[in-house]
Amino acid sequence: MPYIEKTGNKAIQEQLWQWEGVMHDQNIDGFNGFACKKKVYEVLWQAQEIIKKSPEYHEEEKYLHEHKKEQIEKELKRKWK
Repeated sequence: MPYIEKTGNKAIQEQLWQWEGVMHDQNIDGFNGFACKKKVYEVLWQAQEIIKKSPEYHEEEKYLHEHKKEQIEKELKRKWK
């Protein structure tokens, strides 16, 4: 059954970037920064719970392996700058 995606990944990423910006903005107090960080935690925990309950799909392991590989490469490039 098809579904209608109400909020796409781009909108979710933009919201996360906005919260990240507030957390790192030196002109915004720690109360607002921590409020944003709590929101990020809530999204993280909800996503982790959904993933834990979901079935495993074809090529999911390959997808996760590629993501992990990209993260390692990015970290190595950062360390060798």
